[in-house]
Amino acid sequence: MNKFRPTLKLTIGIALSGLILVTSVLLSITSYLSARSSSLQFSRDLIDQNARVVKEQVKGYLGPVKTAAEHTRVLMGRGLVSKTDQARIEEYYFDYLTVNPTISMFFYGDVRGNFLMVKRQPTGALDTKVVINEGRHAVVWKHRKPGATLDKVDKVVPDLKDPYDPRKRSWFSDTMKARDLYWTDVYVFYSDRMPGITVAVPYKNTKDAWEGVFTVNIGLIDLSDFLDRHIRVGSSGQAFLVDQLGQIVATRDKSSLVVDGPKGERRLRKLHESPRPEVAALAGNEEVKRYLAKAFKEKSLDPMTLRFSADGDTWVCSLLAIDVGGSRRWVAAVLAKEDDFLAGAKKASKRALFIALILALIALGAGLLLARLISRGLSRLVEESERVKNMDLETVTAKSAFRELNDVLTSFESMKIGLRAFQKYVPVKLVRQLLEERQDPELGGQMRRLTIIFSDIKGFTSMSEKLEPMELALRLGEYLSVVTRRIQDRQGTVDKYIGDAVMAFWGAPHERPEHAREACGAILEAMADLKTSEEEHPYMAEFFTRVGIHTATVVVGNFGSDDRLNYTVIGDGVNLASRLEGLNKVFGTQIIVSEETASETGDLFLLRRLAKVAVVGRTAPCTVYELMGTSESATEAKKNLIARYEEALIRYFDRDFAGALELLKELSTDDAPSAWLAARCATLTSADLPETWNGVITMEGK
Repeated sequence: MNKFRPTLKLTIGIALSGLILVTSVLLSITSYLSARSSSLQFSRDLIDQNARVVKEQVKGYLGPVKTAAEHTRVLMGRGLVSKTDQARIEEYYFDYLTVNPTISMFFYGDVRGNFLMVKRQPTGALDTKVVINEGRHAVVWKHRKPGATLDKVDKVVPDLKDPYDPRKRSWFSDTMKARDLYWTDVYVFYSDRMPGITVAVPYKNTKDAWEGVFTVNIGLIDLSDFLDRHIRVGSSGQAFLVDQLGQIVATRDKSSLVVDGPKGERRLRKLHESPRPEVAALAGNEEVKRYLAKAFKEKSLDPMTLRFSADGDTWVCSLLAIDVGGSRRWVAAVLAKEDDFLAGAKKASKRALFIALILALIALGAGLLLARLISRGLSRLVEESERVKNMDLETVTAKSAFRELNDVLTSFESMKIGLRAFQKYVPVKLVRQLLEERQDPELGGQMRRLTIIFSDIKGFTSMSEKLEPMELALRLGEYLSVVTRRIQDRQGTVDKYIGDAVMAFWGAPHERPEHAREACGAILEAMADLKTSEEEHPYMAEFFTRVGIHTATVVVGNFGSDDRLNYTVIGDGVNLASRLEGLNKVFGTQIIVSEETASETGDLFLLRRLAKVAVVGRTAPCTVYELMGTSESATEAKKNLIARYEEALIRYFDRDFAGALELLKELSTDDAPSAWLAARCATLTSADLPETWNGVITMEGK
């Protein structure tokens, strides 16, 4: 039985089309996997970025509440806010709500059950509710029109059915127990049945007995509006906030409230009660449970991104803890379907497979045609072989379109002519490909002496509250461009941007012997450029920049994980540079350098020795200097200022506080460091100081 052997024509056609099809499929799969990986990473980054936006919005939204509560406590302590005169209390509440549109209401209640509230209505009107609970129970509402002043009451409406008693409310009882500023959990307000937070301050009467509670309140419905308007992650993306009680305090579709109980009371939904399956599924996710448990216990917690399945779909979710106030903490969650980001990759993969199929069909036809041309010449070879086998040595002119086949055919003719002179020629082509060798980067680094800087913008958080996100991003981009350009012009390496902050270093990867001078020069030039740019961009005047500069031996190299590296620096010197930036807030300065940096700059710069400081996380004190400019720009007034300040500092270290104050008397009015040193000297007396006192300033915070 003859064994089946495929024809050359069919073999070449199938092989050629198959190779093209397989190659196309492999390329499509590789392209899809690459696009999928990039899309998933982009989705995680986008979701994480939106979670951070939610965090900043929450902080900015709740900030005025804390400020108002603490402001009220201070004014009460000074007697500027009455504790008994309802008219003055109402006036104070009304004025405060007028200038602070984010606050929902103010109210107070006392131990007798009396109550007064000024509340912002949805129309913008400021209404007053008064509850009298002495001898009789009376409730009266004073309604005003939007924009009306305190005395312009539109109508007074008694509410005979309202049994409201502040003493029965948890905000009252919990604050009276706390005896201090108290943040409630999120709850449903009595007046409008909407979720909110109360920040309360207890107060005493003239007999030093606890009399009642002043509160500041803020509704959370605007947070839900923010999530609905501004958080967009794919077509299915959504965001919500959950508190330590597991309650959904704000959500994109405003579904945080549920009607429960026989009287139709409203309460906040628990996470597992969400009408959205993907949100409810998070309540049963073990990773989420562990993160939420840590979020409400640990002070510092990194964000977490996870993938999970819900309702037949795969979702990507980012969780981020937010400090609210009064030891309260929320968790912001942003999630979206994974398919929202993979749809393009899947579509491109299908398109590539379709094109591959078309190309394979074309290749099959081309292969069959090519195989026909080849097989024609081979058939002639077979014929000639048969002639030789049969000793048919007649000369036959046989040619082929392919050189190799034609040479073989010619050889057959030569063999037939020369018989034993037959020689078979087999042409061989050798192809070599040279690959350029590369060495993969590895984890680790080397010790090197560098100069590190940290910069930060004063009041950037407050600024970000006032501006639209895109406008803020554009302004920040202009600012960072100016600073970065000067750093790079001076051969510095920008390590990273941390919001508005910049971290950079000199001396790596290329060594710079005068890295301290380059760093100081770059920062001074950047400050000058920012000042000049105010003519074209007036808002640059708001970007007051604080800078810390330190020179130290640190480790520089590649750090991170096996699949992601970052070229950066680590070590105690990096932490100190960061702390120096924060010291500007204490001294009222703009640029502070360490003693190590000052010693390496020579006489090129104008430096003022400020103090000896022990920063957080460091036991050894360090001498810090203010960088005031270049030596060339020094005026006699600046030199005199530095000389008198440093002479006063020497007297301070010698415990001659009176002498130091005398020298600082004329300087402290216009010079922030002089004012700081004068204030410190004024609080110290030599007799009260221990013998071990050395004048070192210990910083409690960062």
